[in-house]
Amino acid sequence: MPLHDILVHVTQSVGNKRSLEMAFELARSQSARLTGLYVRPYPVVVPVAPIGGAIPIIDGLVESYRAASDQAEKQFRSIGEACAVPHNWHDDDGDAAGCIAFHGRYTDLVVIGQKHPDDQMPELPGDMAALVTMGSGRPILALPFAGTLPTRFERIMVCWNATREASRATHDALSIASPGAHVDVVCIDPEDTPDRIPGSDIAAHLARHGLSTKTHRVASSELNIADTILSTSADLGSDLIVMGAYGHARLLEIALGGATRSILQHLPAPVLMSH
Repeated sequence: MPLHDILVHVTQSVGNKRSLEMAFELARSQSARLTGLYVRPYPVVVPVAPIGGAIPIIDGLVESYRAASDQAEKQFRSIGEACAVPHNWHDDDGDAAGCIAFHGRYTDLVVIGQKHPDDQMPELPGDMAALVTMGSGRPILALPFAGTLPTRFERIMVCWNATREASRATHDALSIASPGAHVDVVCIDPEDTPDRIPGSDIAAHLARHGLSTKTHRVASSELNIADTILSTSADLGSDLIVMGAYGHARLLEIALGGATRSILQHLPAPVLMSH
């Protein structure tokens, strides 16, 4: 099913512009509307002055957050007008992950850029995409800060372990896969069964959607799951990695034995996650 509403998290990040351009291009290809969301953090002040002395400091922080939001909106609208893509703007105050998750519940897809190493924004957690995945109930597309972002997803790697979460992510990916895209169904350390080849059922299902598919049995050997996924995606030349996430948002028990958090720290390519 095509996307109609896409949400992108807008920040003051070094790589924010490229994330916005990718989000607008995705919206254009889907004939969708793109909503930009900027979240202003609550001002936190450690008292070092007499009572009342912190009030001007708080006022100054609030004003600086508003100015940053206004600047981010100008950039967002400028790119949107240049792309001629329907768009609108939201800003909110509070915890970034919580706000994005809330607003994301009313969209088809949430786009989040990876935090750049040079960013000085402690209010934005490095595992933002995982937190939003857990809280929103919507698929999350996490974009790396480095490398060339694809304009089409034609070589997709599905991390398949036959769970509900993996199935949800795989089917969510159908909306953004290019027509006739190739899908590599990767099963890491699968259990042997006498009557079924691991990954064959989902590969056959995806083929009925007009996608070319190939299954891969991959042994992690001495690598952990995350490193195995990263290595395999590089070998396959994947331009999109698809994986499920499960657990409890507050405990950060993420899919594949904690692999999601590790992959989000490296992001060799865009990653689509669903819970």
